[in-house]
Amino acid sequence: MKNNNKKLIAVTMGDPSGISTEIIIKSWKKTAHDFFVIHDPDYILKVANKLKLKVKIKVISNPEEAHGAFKKYLPVLPIEIDKSTTLGKPNYNNSKNIFHSIDLAVKLAKKKKVSGIVTSPISKEILSKFKKNFTGHTDYLAKLDKKKNFGMMLLNKELKVVPFTTHIPLKNVHKYIKSKPLESAIKLLNSSLKKNFNIKKPKIAVTGLNPHSGDGGLLGKEEQKIILPVIKKTRKTGISISGPLSPDSAFQKKNLKSYDAFLCMYHDQALIPIKTIDFENTVNYTLGLSFVRTSPDHGTGYDIANKSVASERSLVSAINYAAKI
Repeated sequence: MKNNNKKLIAVTMGDPSGISTEIIIKSWKKTAHDFFVIHDPDYILKVANKLKLKVKIKVISNPEEAHGAFKKYLPVLPIEIDKSTTLGKPNYNNSKNIFHSIDLAVKLAKKKKVSGIVTSPISKEILSKFKKNFTGHTDYLAKLDKKKNFGMMLLNKELKVVPFTTHIPLKNVHKYIKSKPLESAIKLLNSSLKKNFNIKKPKIAVTGLNPHSGDGGLLGKEEQKIILPVIKKTRKTGISISGPLSPDSAFQKKNLKSYDAFLCMYHDQALIPIKTIDFENTVNYTLGLSFVRTSPDHGTGYDIANKSVASERSLVSAINYAAKI
């Protein structure tokens, strides 16, 4: 990027049948930093007209043009989508176009043409039919970036959480609680808090897996056999870490002030508290990549895609965080 003092973010189109196009239009001019979207310009105008949203677009051929256009226009790096695309009706034929938008954003980020990327919501169910073993943005981006040690963080102004295990059935979670991966996750979180959030001495809390953190082994032994020994080991390396905290009381107010981040054992253990605290402003951030990637923390919203009621707040926050991290 030539203009190092002004951040520029690339936003992927997400699933054009959902609310992504709507919230992208609504986010224009509401962010603290300039962005452009990798999308079909004709479809953006079609959605704007249907939902009665005011927007002027400018097709750009390279990211650097976005800065000069942003005040008056929503900059669009053009790709084509299926002509039959309709709001609220998932379209399998757009799968390759959705991946093209993501791949192009990553390519630009790795070439340092943008400060970061924001991925708009997609349907894992639909895309997994097009690309086998696709489980979501996070794993896909890590594969493109050739990273093996990565993670998912959810954050807002009040809280940062990292689920140690992510999109796996709850009945299988205990099988994934292993010492070496847990140690790697703690170290990755600690280094990211230092590097990306400028926290000199991060304080990390780790939750237990079982009710009451196993209650001395009565309700499960993962805490005694795996989690606590890993905490003690990483503490010896200089990491400020506490736990395992009982999951039912880990997120009380005093703890939110005492810790910089929480490492939780499974998906909902992490996402329920942060979404309860501030759903609309919560952002997804990927740890461990060579570039910054954030996303709004909600889905495609097919059911409301025709109604012009979708909130852009999470996307605005995602764009602002992508420039700040």
